[in-house]
Amino acid sequence: MDTRRIVPPTLIFAAFALLYVSITLINNNNLLFRPVWDIDHYRTIAATGYEARPCDPAKDYPMGDICGNVGWFPAWPLALKILSVGQVDIGIKILPYLFALLGFILFYNLLLKLADTKAALMGTAALAATPTAFYFLTGFPYSFILFLFAAYLYYLYHPEARWRRYLLPLCALLISLSYPSAFLTAIIPLVMILNEFGKTSPRPALGKTVGELAYQIIPFALGPILLSTYFYFKFDDFMLITHFQAKYHRSWAFPLTVIWESFRQFPALYVENCSVLWYGLIFLIFAPYRTRPELVGYFLLLYLFSPATGSVVSVYRHYLLLFPALIIIALAERPRWLKIAYIALGLFLALALFYPIFMNGRLI
Repeated sequence: MDTRRIVPPTLIFAAFALLYVSITLINNNNLLFRPVWDIDHYRTIAATGYEARPCDPAKDYPMGDICGNVGWFPAWPLALKILSVGQVDIGIKILPYLFALLGFILFYNLLLKLADTKAALMGTAALAATPTAFYFLTGFPYSFILFLFAAYLYYLYHPEARWRRYLLPLCALLISLSYPSAFLTAIIPLVMILNEFGKTSPRPALGKTVGELAYQIIPFALGPILLSTYFYFKFDDFMLITHFQAKYHRSWAFPLTVIWESFRQFPALYVENCSVLWYGLIFLIFAPYRTRPELVGYFLLLYLFSPATGSVVSVYRHYLLLFPALIIIALAERPRWLKIAYIALGLFLALALFYPIFMNGRLI
C-alpha cells in the first residue's frame, strides 16, 4: 500500500473534521451530531422502513396530501442499516465520518490520475473548504455520495481496474438510488462516449457504441425506476415520489430567470445566492479548459438543474454534488495564490456565514 496516496488526504480530512467538531464543542452546540431535518427521515427509513400517510396539521410542514418519509431515497438508509448492524442511531453519527474519509482519499487519488500531486492537494483542500462541506459530517447522504461519486470516476477512468465491469454499474446504480438529482451523473458517461466516438478514427461500430451507452447509462435510470416499482407494490402508487413532492410547489422554470429573481429579492450574502455565486465564479475565474468535457457538462447541468425546478431554496446543499467544481480549481492554469485565495474564501464563508447559521438551526 502506497502511503503517499493515503496520508495527505487523511490529514486534510482530519484537520477538516477536527475544525468543525471543535467549533461545535466550544459553542456547546450538538446540531452537527443530531438527526435534524431530513436526517431524521433517513434515520426512520433505515430503522423502520418507508411510511406514507395523510398529513397531520399538528406536526407536518408543509401540508399536502401525502406525508411520511417517501420523499427520500433509499441507498444511504440501506447502507446505514447494514453497516450499523441495526444500531442506526449510533451508525448515523459514525458512518458519515467513515464515508467522508474514504471519499477524501478516493477524490485525492482521482486527481492524481487526472493530474499530479499539487493538483490533488489543491482539489482536496478545496473539497474541505467548500462553504457547506460540514454537511459531510452529518447524517445527510452527502459523504456517502462523495464516496460513490469518487469511486465511480475512479473506475470510469481506470479501464484496467479489477472488477471494473461490475463495480462501475453498481456505483452508478447506488448513486441514482442516493439522491433525487444524482441520476444527472449519467451525463458524464454520455458525453465521454459520444466525444470518443466523434474523435476516434476510424469510428467504432455504431452498435458497439450504442451497447456501451446502454451499459453505462441504464444503471442511472434504473435507480428511480426500482424505487418507484417498490412504491407501486407497497403503496399502490408508481408516481408516489412525484405526488409527495407536489406540496413543495416546485415547477419547471428557466434557471437563469430563477437565479435573477433570487438576487433581485435577496442580498448577495443570502445563503442561497452566496452559494450560486461561489460555484458560478469558479467556472468564470478558473476557466475549465483542462477539465474533461464530461465533467464540465455535469457541472453545468447540475448547476442549472436546481434553479430549473423553480427555486434556489436549499441550493447550498444541492450544490455539494458539484464535485467537478473542485476539479476545475485543481486543474486550472491559474496562479497558485489565486487558487489558495479562492479556497480560503470558501472556508471564510463557511466559518463566518454558513456554519453559524447551521448551528442556530436555520440552515435547513
